[in-house]
Amino acid sequence: MNVTSDMRSTALKWLITGVWILASFGHAWSQEDVRIRSKSFRTGIDTGYKEAWKSVKEGDRNFKEGLGTYHMARDHYLYAHQYNPDHAALNYKLGVCYLYTDNKYEAINYLLRAYTIDPQVSGDIHLMLGMSYQLVLEFDKAMEQYNIHRSQLEPKERVEYSEIHAKRLDECMYGKSLSRQPVRVIIQSLGEEVNSKYDDYNPLFTFNDTALLFTSRRPYGKAKRNRIDNKYNEDIYSSSLEGGQFQKSVRLDKPFNTENNDAVVGVTANGNSLILYRGAIQGGDIQISSYKSEKGKWTRPKSITGRLTSKDGETSACISPDGEELYYVSRNSKLTMGGKDILFTRLNSKGKWDKPQNLGLTINTPYDEEGVFISPDNRYLYFASKGHNSMGGFDIFRSERGENGRWSDPENLGYPINTPDDELFYITDHTGNHGYYSAIRDGGSGAKDICKVVFLGSEKELILKTEDQLIAGPGSGRKGFLTMPALMVLDTSLVLYGAVLDTVKGVEPIVAKMALFDPATGERNAFVISDASGSFTARLPEPKVYAVEINASGYLYFLDILDLSSATGDVKLRQDFFLRKVEVGTKVVLDHIFFETGKAILKPESADALNQVLRFLENNPSMKLEISGHTDNTGSLRINQKLSRERASAVVDYLVERGVPQEMLESKGYADTQPVTENSTSKGREQNRRVEFKVLSK
Repeated sequence: MNVTSDMRSTALKWLITGVWILASFGHAWSQEDVRIRSKSFRTGIDTGYKEAWKSVKEGDRNFKEGLGTYHMARDHYLYAHQYNPDHAALNYKLGVCYLYTDNKYEAINYLLRAYTIDPQVSGDIHLMLGMSYQLVLEFDKAMEQYNIHRSQLEPKERVEYSEIHAKRLDECMYGKSLSRQPVRVIIQSLGEEVNSKYDDYNPLFTFNDTALLFTSRRPYGKAKRNRIDNKYNEDIYSSSLEGGQFQKSVRLDKPFNTENNDAVVGVTANGNSLILYRGAIQGGDIQISSYKSEKGKWTRPKSITGRLTSKDGETSACISPDGEELYYVSRNSKLTMGGKDILFTRLNSKGKWDKPQNLGLTINTPYDEEGVFISPDNRYLYFASKGHNSMGGFDIFRSERGENGRWSDPENLGYPINTPDDELFYITDHTGNHGYYSAIRDGGSGAKDICKVVFLGSEKELILKTEDQLIAGPGSGRKGFLTMPALMVLDTSLVLYGAVLDTVKGVEPIVAKMALFDPATGERNAFVISDASGSFTARLPEPKVYAVEINASGYLYFLDILDLSSATGDVKLRQDFFLRKVEVGTKVVLDHIFFETGKAILKPESADALNQVLRFLENNPSMKLEISGHTDNTGSLRINQKLSRERASAVVDYLVERGVPQEMLESKGYADTQPVTENSTSKGREQNRRVEFKVLSK
């Protein structure tokens, strides 16, 4: 095994400018330099080789640049994969790209394929597989892979990796325990008004909870990429809360944002002072900006006090509701016990901050702590930690202040609030009833999103809508980390169970995502993922008519109505579902696509059907579709040709505007040349006026 120490900073060790560690699974090793060589990549078939090899080189460039362009590397590798799907190094790199972007299931797919083709493709292949399995709650398989990786190391390397292996195995054991007893919560993304496809995190309420401030890595203007991870620098954004709805977020102007890394990390109880992180100052500095009502503006940020800062850098902070205590996260080597620790200080009789102290071994661990927050009642301390009984990455913990002023042993907030991925920056609103934090969630915007947490009890919460659904990947023995929460969200005695199967073979099981929702309101009443045998169980709130949507990678999406209105309480109902595999040449009519009469302008009611196509493409990123427009035979061929072409283009434009790469789509207009039935009746002409897609390549 030859692990290179000078490998890209993008591989496994990610330090994000002091605000938070992004890829917690990268601890102290460097990824192997696995190269795709032209001689082995070329299959002997010249057709398509030149374009494929160009994509390999572009992918390698994006891969080397860093995590911020892994999604671009992935897309280039996927294009090259069509030419040579049996190249071990290419499959390995695709697996790594998926591991650090948006689909851990696909990471497993490609890494297993790479290992099958060449077991020696990389010395860390079992480590990568272990990480992938851990992230999807397959803890036994993850431990197996970690142990295999350990067994293949040389004695010196085994010593170097000993702490890493021990930590990962402990996380898997904690994960098994926590996931068996999920807490009753609803977790909601704050939606597209707040979140973006880039990382959004560190939420804070101000002005009596009428505005949300947060930090984002989205580009703005001539945004600069961070030299460490190649993501865009941090900026501070705000979203106002009006009528219970978050409004479109906006980037704050000076003095809050600069061309460097800027984040809002704390706010005083009265909302008149903000604690900011400034990344350009001695490794990261905590500063305060105050609002001057007489001038109607915020002051230029200034350091809190010299005794609280260090050249090692500080990252996040909060002030207690009474304004007497300051808690903050620091790398101060003179005060910390390992990694980043939580420090605290109090105001003295002179109104000055005392010398900071470490919060102690009860709270801090040899690993990183981050994102400290004091509850509005001054009773609970919330923070993220990689230590304690974390199930992987940063988990959210809570400690209670005792009558003696000491903090209790931290309690893991549990699964599904915490997962094997990073969860960070947990806060509550001023009532303490709802939590908000940053996490990667199924159906989110693509990276870390700001989510709301509602703890279930007597209080009921509006259930998520269908636009949050994605498509599950195929495979065996996999359970997504949102399988169990759906069962805990609902308090019911009506149970639907069955299996999701392949229509062709009839008995081949499919790992798929299933959502059941109210067709009248769009409220999602259940969300489950079928297991390796295709089996699922969904608990439903009441006997009624449900809409069923099922998605699985490599299969056409399924949408139908299920009438359970005649069912009685306390029963179990069986219903199997069959999905159609996608093949090259497959055609699908897009029902419920509506245009203004005689025009190529999409009506708003087309959004649901178009978003189904969007989710399908997001989870089949190597697929290429032809979007075609068709008319009846009314009118001239010239006019119909133009109208059908423009309508197909309108659908393509809709998808591209929402992030689908242009190269995945072609638009064609066929006028009335491909009717599906006779034009002699009004019903026939209606059927012929359609938009459909055809699979050009997989």
